[in-house]
Amino acid sequence: MKQIILILSCLLMIHIASAQQKTQQYTIKSGYVEYTLSGNTTGTKKIWWDNFGDKSRTETQSETITKMFGIKNVDKAHTIEILVKDKYWSANLADQSGHKGTLPFYKESRMLVENMTKKEQEEFANKIINALGGERLGTENFMGKTCEVIKVMGSKIWIYKGLTLKSEVKIMGMVSNETAVKFQANQSVSASKFTPLSNISYEDIDQQQQGMFGDMGSMEEAMGAMQNDDMDDSDDDDMQMIPVKYPYDKFLSKINAFSYEGYKKMMVQNADGSHGAIFMRGVGEMLAVGAMSRKNGDMSQSGTFEIFTYKGRRCMYGKINNEEEEEEEDNAMMLLVEIPKYDTYITIGSTPPQTKHELLEIFNQMGF
Repeated sequence: MKQIILILSCLLMIHIASAQQKTQQYTIKSGYVEYTLSGNTTGTKKIWWDNFGDKSRTETQSETITKMFGIKNVDKAHTIEILVKDKYWSANLADQSGHKGTLPFYKESRMLVENMTKKEQEEFANKIINALGGERLGTENFMGKTCEVIKVMGSKIWIYKGLTLKSEVKIMGMVSNETAVKFQANQSVSASKFTPLSNISYEDIDQQQQGMFGDMGSMEEAMGAMQNDDMDDSDDDDMQMIPVKYPYDKFLSKINAFSYEGYKKMMVQNADGSHGAIFMRGVGEMLAVGAMSRKNGDMSQSGTFEIFTYKGRRCMYGKINNEEEEEEEDNAMMLLVEIPKYDTYITIGSTPPQTKHELLEIFNQMGF
């Protein structure tokens, strides 16, 4: 779920940033921002940049705690990411490993608005926000800066000259907040900040990326194929997910063929032994579809469920217990359907909540 939140947030920021300035990521030439992280992920994030964002360094130290289906996962991370135009290096300081590559669609995203006037850029930005079911909330003062506030896809974002100074993301009970505590604009940044770490063994994943993105015609389609292969191992005391037997290519074909009442596919992935996909419709309307092994435990013990039989299959409808949630929430409902042939649970979660009948209709439309 952490990957999903980050992907959606990054997708939104790429679109809005591209629409609001021509080939520059930021309208401030150089500087430094430090954030505190709160919610399911706690810690700090620091960003240095130069040449209007063509060069950047992001250092994150964090701990993420999630609990899904009664399985707790703790992910501690210390990473440094260097970006120089379309080249990037991502280092995991915990095990001195990393990967490097070329950003997909770098030239495409830069050229997208290259010849637009300022008015055309604003119109384009509004079209993107509207297409995602979002809205501009006006401006607010934060850290002495006048920020534009945008609400979209479960996120509320405070943007100042292309920079996000504050963000609040809440999707399916997962909370991810970033709040700037230091901001130094037009500060000189040493060139050494943008030099990849020399003590890291970087794996070149350009060939792998070409296989993922090379035949795709749009950024939206590429996001749908994105997979996360660089998750850290959880602590030894935490339970590990048993890989699902449901074939990923079969899951992907069901997801790609799904069309139902205005929902748009945002992403699909195979990670941590399970499959998952996200569909969005309007502000905060989301479907999260997954496939996970039944060997990870009896899900009826992990929440408050109505258990019933539908077309010969054992099903559950209700709410998953999440001990990490402090607030009482009733906006995340879930349908689970057993697929005995593959010893698999197909899960469909919705927010705002949908009835059992509505989720069963979605399940039927997917054809699992």
